[in-house]
Amino acid sequence: MPLLLTGLFLATSVQAQEMLLPLQENVMLFNADQQNKTGNIRQRPTALTLPFFEDFTINSPYPDPAKWADQLVWVNNNMATHPFSRGVATFDALDARGVPYDSMQPYNTVYADSLTSLPIDLSSYQASDSVYLSFFYQPQGYGFAPKPGDSLMLFFHQSNGTWQKVWAVEGDTLQPFQQVMIPITSPQSFYENFEFRFVNKATIGISNSQWNIDYIRMNANRNINDTAIQDVAFTNQPTSILQDFTQMPYVHFATNPSAFLKPELECTFQNNGNSLGLVDYGYTAKTLTGNTLSSGTGNIGGIINGGSMTPVFPSYNISSTTNNFTIEHTYYLNDIYPNAPNDNDTIRQQQVFGNAFAYDDGTAEKAYFLNLAQNAPGKVAVEYALYVPDTLRGVAIRFARQVPTGAYKDFSLVVYREIAYNGGNDELIYQQDFNFPAYTDTANQLAIYRFEEAVPLNAGPFFIGIVLPAGGLSDSLMIALDANRSGGTHRYYNVLNQWEPSLLPGALMVRPLVGAALPVAIDSITIAAPDWIIYPNPTSNTLTLSLSEAGSYHMDITDLSGKIILSELINGKTRLISTAGLSSGIYLIHLTDTAGHRSTRKFVRQ
Repeated sequence: MPLLLTGLFLATSVQAQEMLLPLQENVMLFNADQQNKTGNIRQRPTALTLPFFEDFTINSPYPDPAKWADQLVWVNNNMATHPFSRGVATFDALDARGVPYDSMQPYNTVYADSLTSLPIDLSSYQASDSVYLSFFYQPQGYGFAPKPGDSLMLFFHQSNGTWQKVWAVEGDTLQPFQQVMIPITSPQSFYENFEFRFVNKATIGISNSQWNIDYIRMNANRNINDTAIQDVAFTNQPTSILQDFTQMPYVHFATNPSAFLKPELECTFQNNGNSLGLVDYGYTAKTLTGNTLSSGTGNIGGIINGGSMTPVFPSYNISSTTNNFTIEHTYYLNDIYPNAPNDNDTIRQQQVFGNAFAYDDGTAEKAYFLNLAQNAPGKVAVEYALYVPDTLRGVAIRFARQVPTGAYKDFSLVVYREIAYNGGNDELIYQQDFNFPAYTDTANQLAIYRFEEAVPLNAGPFFIGIVLPAGGLSDSLMIALDANRSGGTHRYYNVLNQWEPSLLPGALMVRPLVGAALPVAIDSITIAAPDWIIYPNPTSNTLTLSLSEAGSYHMDITDLSGKIILSELINGKTRLISTAGLSSGIYLIHLTDTAGHRSTRKFVRQ
């Protein structure tokens, strides 16, 4: 019995080395908020009238201001599983700027997002007109499940100025979308400025309490059985036309296009109504310069009441004289319902051939990190392959923001030809130490880490690795994870001095960059500066900084929490720095040149 218990403990311990958390940011909302400072109540000169309909098919991370008074939820195409229509409103624990409502008090339960309609004129209606509000909701989706103490609620604004709760549901694990039918019967609801409001209650620090809402509809002359929505709609983003990658360089693709292309293209749509009919559909594929590569049409009928249809088109030849280009696919359908919304009848998807290999689709739903063993380093590696000899120039990574910040958690970038999995040894090709997470304010933009030395490689597999040092100084460094991609089969991790295949689905947003030297234009986030060294290290009273090139630089010395201890301008090639006033411990010295390029070294004060 003791042996069995030990085995169970070890299995649980190994499984717990890979961890997932909700994103502690939404960069899409943060970026949009900086442009229009949303989140404030909007006013409409005249009230809305019935019917009211919303399926969140809008090219914006915020709700349509022509229908909604607040801008706190996130409108997106990637957080819901099996939606009835592309586009949902996601409730979580992040405010209109995309940051936590309460970043200082973990485990607090707060009233978080809200979604409030603009005033709707119901003054000409009464209870006998059978006015119903209906909507679909789903807990968790591709995010994190709301806890039992969390909830999603619906309120009606009454003519006496009060908000009446009319519906609520407790937190739950992932469920299919469910429709709710709410009759409007109170006499105080039938006035010229009626409003309804969804609110979620979330537990900070445990999960982001994510809920998805779709297909909100309010009208008169309905009944409890009026659940069909007379609409045919696309239900999700089309997948990449590539088998495994979402992006790859054309020179590698051209070695064997049929091996990389999916044999068929598909994009699912669904008949949400209760009528039979023939749905005409089609697609076109064009380069952004306007050259048509392929097109196709078809039709299908006979599926009703939520039945889905996935038209398929044969793949096509792709040839190019350039290595960098983009193909735009446009999928469209002709709805069989005369009054159906049109926005969800067309969908576009871009296929990029550039200088990166990618498994992720460009959006993150979760944050991934390693739970390190005590006094042991942690490593995560993603397997890629070259199909012709090429040169590695750097890595693009999206790190997920943390509370408190992870900006001073250093890591090493490594390139392996092989890792010691199923025998063999780690074959290390390149290592670049003392890198630090860079966080961007552009939606899902990845930070570029330029290699100090080009890494030429022959064709064949290789691994891009991130190594976290031992000692707990850089533990729990969070990397953005695309949860609805299957890139986890290419990921390995090492926290107990042995490599293991990843146990979690999803693709890390880690992309190797190959080909010609990286242009300066994309170097704004790269940590790069002239070569320099510091010595002696460890030091007691003085530290010498020596540069390979003379120039003007800004120097900061910080502790591991990021607190600035010393800040000054330096000129020339050498600098003698007094460390006599520092307490014993580990410090970071940051050097920034006049172009804004920065690099960092670590030193120990004895």
